[in-house]
Amino acid sequence: MKRESNSLSIQNDANNYFVPAVIPEVEHNGSVDLNDSGFTGGAQIGYNRQHGSFVWGVELDFNWLDLNTRRSGTFRYSTINAPYRLTTQESTDWLMTVRPRVGWALDRFLLYLTGGLAVTHSHFKQSFEEPPFTPDPVTVSASRTSVGWTIGTGLEVAVWGNWSARAEYLYARFGGTDVEGKLGGADGASAAAGSVDGAKFTNSLSALELHLFRAAINYHFR
Repeated sequence: MKRESNSLSIQNDANNYFVPAVIPEVEHNGSVDLNDSGFTGGAQIGYNRQHGSFVWGVELDFNWLDLNTRRSGTFRYSTINAPYRLTTQESTDWLMTVRPRVGWALDRFLLYLTGGLAVTHSHFKQSFEEPPFTPDPVTVSASRTSVGWTIGTGLEVAVWGNWSARAEYLYARFGGTDVEGKLGGADGASAAAGSVDGAKFTNSLSALELHLFRAAINYHFR
């Protein structure tokens, strides 16, 4: 599960592409939550040592994520009732973690805590359409690789021979960022000759939080 939100702020261009009175409502309609849930799958490798009942080790894993959020709507300016369309979307497609792990073994069961470094990749895109002033949708977009941290817990049980099964929960957090861009679609080329749509769109993305619930089957080399 992903939790994230976006806050849009607009700086008008010199020719006032937007009537100043409508800027707050456009900002409101472009400020959306980007929460989503989906499936994950991946692989991991690690090293563990045991001293009595105490177990410690380190793990590296890579996960493919199916987290794609899209918020879209057609709105109307309060001043002239003219329509425009805003679409905001973000995809988070993978997660990698490197984590120490410590736990306590009891018979075939291992209860453990884990935490460490996390890295993820996301792509953000926002488009604005206002025919005929924007012959094509104009967009603000950015791809980013973010470094953060993760913490979690799990239960692993030996099932047969060198094989074990586990259930695990991980929480990962990454810092927010700003995505900036200028709308540039008219510039005198549309029906609104002479109009310049150079307004600056700044999307402030909040901290990205991931909640992962997953199960795994492991083979232990001894």
